Amino acid sequence: MRYVAGAAFAVAAFILVFFCMPQTGAIYTHDTQSYEYAASTLIESGTMKYFGYDTPIIQWPPLYILILAVIKLLGISVAEGAAWLNAGLFAYLIYVSSVYLFENLKLKALAIPALILLTLSVPFIYVSGYGWTEMLFIFLSVLSMVLMLMYIKRRKLSWFISCAVVSSLCWLTRYIGITIIASLAIVLFLSEETFIEKLKKTFSYGVFSCFPMALWVLRNYLLSGTFTGGRQPGEFTLNDNIELSRKVFSEWFTFEIPELTLISLVFLLLLIFISIPMKRSKPQKNDEWAPDLATNFLILAVYSAVLLYSATSTAMDPINSRLWSPVYPFIIFCIVFLADMFTGTIKEKSTKGVLAAGFVVFALIFAINPVMWIHAEGLPRKHALLGSKESLDIKNSPVLELTLNTVEPSANTLVISNDASILSMHTDLKCYYPPKKNGIPIYMFGRYSERIADYKTIYLVWSGPLESESFMDVSQFDEVFDMERIAQNNYCSIYRLK
Repeated sequence: MRYVAGAAFAVAAFILVFFCMPQTGAIYTHDTQSYEYAASTLIESGTMKYFGYDTPIIQWPPLYILILAVIKLLGISVAEGAAWLNAGLFAYLIYVSSVYLFENLKLKALAIPALILLTLSVPFIYVSGYGWTEMLFIFLSVLSMVLMLMYIKRRKLSWFISCAVVSSLCWLTRYIGITIIASLAIVLFLSEETFIEKLKKTFSYGVFSCFPMALWVLRNYLLSGTFTGGRQPGEFTLNDNIELSRKVFSEWFTFEIPELTLISLVFLLLLIFISIPMKRSKPQKNDEWAPDLATNFLILAVYSAVLLYSATSTAMDPINSRLWSPVYPFIIFCIVFLADMFTGTIKEKSTKGVLAAGFVVFALIFAINPVMWIHAEGLPRKHALLGSKESLDIKNSPVLELTLNTVEPSANTLVISNDASILSMHTDLKCYYPPKKNGIPIYMFGRYSERIADYKTIYLVWSGPLESESFMDVSQFDEVFDMERIAQNNYCSIYRLK
């Protein structure tokens, strides 16, 4: 049953991704451009470079970039390759979850409502439509957890080694992957019987899962003096981030009819309360060591705490569905294992069947709002022109038009612009962002001036207000270069620097 159900839901997930995927492929954003640029420079020069500065990549770990490099070597576009990659990862995630749930739930039928909620998930459908790392990270996070739990329950070395390898890949996908390794290390420590074994196994797991990232951050430090790149102080308070998080979860679960979500949760609690006084079979010896609920809850708690702390203490994008999406499978697993804890040891099979049917009803009601989101937000993406590469508004941008009419591309010409991403996507121009005002030295003017010195002709294309909090702005360029304004419209100005 586990394999048949897993395959059926996996196929449904795969098809659903492409129903909600733009015809042009995965939505291409500035981050996607940076990943692809790093992959292209890796192929061309053997070095992963950061778009807009041509400095070594330190902002992100390398795994996704390496995958994109393989995709490009196969002659597949990033938008198309990311679309197939996300759909495949989503499908495989559902299949792994099915096998895991059927294997470990006492009341096996609870796997069905869990698979419904995993397949019809707002965050999965949302992130799978973009050329981002999230789908890869979510898949590796869940697979790491499953492999660790398999080792704890069966004590086979192959599971332990597999978990360490997958965990290392998880961390090499996103820096916050350290939360997965830390959570699983705690679970591993608690699961071992003797103190010596606790130390030996936890130390071994930590060394093997962290070694690749240790090499990467050491390389970062030698290149930049930082382990993961410079980080500015946060712009949002903890209360701001909690409110932003509330809005994210509201979109996931209460999209248009919040009352349905409330009804489904009340129904879930009613099912659990009904099951509590029922006659139960005696627990087996290894039940006390079944760590599924604890592990899922620990990963959920650690990831959430680190995300909120990072968003509050350092400058990053406002908390959104993308950043919270990795917690979704662990929320669903927590719910289903909590329900299993109360219902799994009930003696009467008929009662179990009724309760299982009740949980399916809960999942179907709970999934109505996600289905409405998919209908209102997901499916319309199919024929939409979204992202920096496909948007008609960007293609018809006055900044882009003026630049195309003014600047002639050549190998010795560089354009510096606060719209460098858009200009590079839609022209053949070599583009840089302006130097940063604050941060680590490799992005500031001193080192930056060395990288642009060999260009014969340099233009500054500046849109919007002439002052900037982040970049070296027009007045500061005027102090360094003998600037000449050669074109302008209502949206931007173009200056020749040399």
